[in-house]
Amino acid sequence: MSAPTMSLAAPPRALARLVCIVLLGLAACLAFTSRAHAAMPDDRGFQALLQRYLKVIGGKGAPYDTRFDYELFYIDERTYYTQHSETLETIRAQMLSVDPLTLTPRERLAWAINAYNFMVIERMTMNLLVPGRKFLRYDSPLEPNRGEGPFFGAPVINIHGVDYSLTGFARRFVYGDSTSETVVDFRVPREHGGDPRLMFALVHAAKGSAPLLPWVYSPDSLDAQLDRATRIALALPTWLKLDKSTGVLSANNRFFMERADLGGPEMPGLMPLLDRFAPAEVRKVIARRKLTRPDLFFEPDWKINQWDRPKPKLPGQAGADSIAVKPSR
Repeated sequence: MSAPTMSLAAPPRALARLVCIVLLGLAACLAFTSRAHAAMPDDRGFQALLQRYLKVIGGKGAPYDTRFDYELFYIDERTYYTQHSETLETIRAQMLSVDPLTLTPRERLAWAINAYNFMVIERMTMNLLVPGRKFLRYDSPLEPNRGEGPFFGAPVINIHGVDYSLTGFARRFVYGDSTSETVVDFRVPREHGGDPRLMFALVHAAKGSAPLLPWVYSPDSLDAQLDRATRIALALPTWLKLDKSTGVLSANNRFFMERADLGGPEMPGLMPLLDRFAPAEVRKVIARRKLTRPDLFFEPDWKINQWDRPKPKLPGQAGADSIAVKPSR
């Protein structure tokens, strides 16, 4: 009597069950993908805000730079009379309603950069004027302090029951350094290093910080955007100053503040960063002089990055509006 053999062909009922399991698995994957996509924050309102109130300056041989028109936005929103802004409230709801724990690391980083920059604009706009001084504007984001804490140290958002200041939010969600998220002054050095390009992506409402750029950061192009933001910032004299006659190179003291990203107090990572992203003339001087660090450091300019409207020209000046005079008879 021959031994029974096992057929490799599944019976019709088993095959149907297998097909059903596969289809259910595919449906679950599609549903998860749909949920993950739906969890991404809506940044269209923030992009529209940048397009409306961000002013590009420079050009014609000058480095690319930007300013934000807080004053016009403040007037458009009638903030002086209502003490709130519907536009800011809408954008906050769009951007900050997402649970960061549901995002991938790249998605969370892009979201956190956008959220931080938005909250800086929001806070600077709502704290634009000195209380009790009518239309007197603050000169710097370091000045406002209405009892809840300094500009970068006051609570601005609650996530999973934890109140975060701007500094705490950046340390937790941008840098992933939660060991010092309770620090209220972002100028206090972090304990753990991160990507040095991030210092050029976060904007602190000041001329001496990185320029606010007219795009939202996207997880799909994050590396390219960080590279571009770094090159744009390092081309500005607010970050690097080169005396072409002497070859002396001066650098923003922000590098020292962010020294955790550059290898520690001696900042061994600074010159490699400059060699990769600084303008060609700076890189040539570094190579020719074999610099291991800049010659000098200067303090950042903490004046608000407000776009100042050009003053009207006096009659008779070049470019002044001409006044038509009706000839006498």
